[in-house]
Amino acid sequence: MRKWTPNARVQVSEPKEIIEFVPIGVPLLYEDIVQATGNFNTRNCIGNGGFGATYKAEIAPGTLVAVKRLSVGRFQGFQQFHAEIKALGRVRHPHLVTLIGFHASETEMFLIYNYLPGGNLESFIRDFGLARLLGTSETHATTGVAGTFGYVAPEYAMTCRVSEKADVYSYGVVLLELMSDKKALDPSFSSQENGFNIVSWASLLLRHGRAKEVFTAGLWESSPHDDLVEMLHLAITCTDDTLSTRPTMKSVVQRLRQIRPS
Repeated sequence: MRKWTPNARVQVSEPKEIIEFVPIGVPLLYEDIVQATGNFNTRNCIGNGGFGATYKAEIAPGTLVAVKRLSVGRFQGFQQFHAEIKALGRVRHPHLVTLIGFHASETEMFLIYNYLPGGNLESFIRDFGLARLLGTSETHATTGVAGTFGYVAPEYAMTCRVSEKADVYSYGVVLLELMSDKKALDPSFSSQENGFNIVSWASLLLRHGRAKEVFTAGLWESSPHDDLVEMLHLAITCTDDTLSTRPTMKSVVQRLRQIRPS
């Protein structure tokens, strides 16, 4: 018997399927993905999150992809996982990271995205939007919080119960980031009380009639003020501590369409 070591290469005894959504001009083979990531070597890691690590992979000369390796066992049955991932694979939008394909088996699960040279995958997806993929048992108890601090809804951080309303909270945080050009846990908040974040900051300014200070100067000067303040109210509602107060994403989209200036 061969002695197993932590750095031993993955032994691939049979072909493993990769379901492809977007052709990229080169074949997507399981063995090539493993090899291109250096067997998921840390030197190729470009980001870490609650659902796993993301790796840079050159699967052919000049063809780069980002491979998000998921923690096996954190997700529900394979049929439901396949259904949800296929739904994501059908989404096409110029401002969204493209899901190229995925692999899922009992021993390995990963997603393949287009590589973003201006940053890493984690900085774009923030680790939210995966609540629907967690298993039923995961909605009641998990071994740890899967998410980036500052973006995680308070009820999830305390109870590890996931819901779509938790994703709404994360969306609200990102909306505040886009308005202010500040991060969820911006260094400028360090002088405030412990736990002070972009939600606390924006809520405080709004309550004190200082909504203008939330927005970047360029945004405030170039957009209708009433529309901006209404969008700020929407972001604050999305990040409300009370789940029942937070809108659904469908409602958020409807409100954004109403706010959008003609």
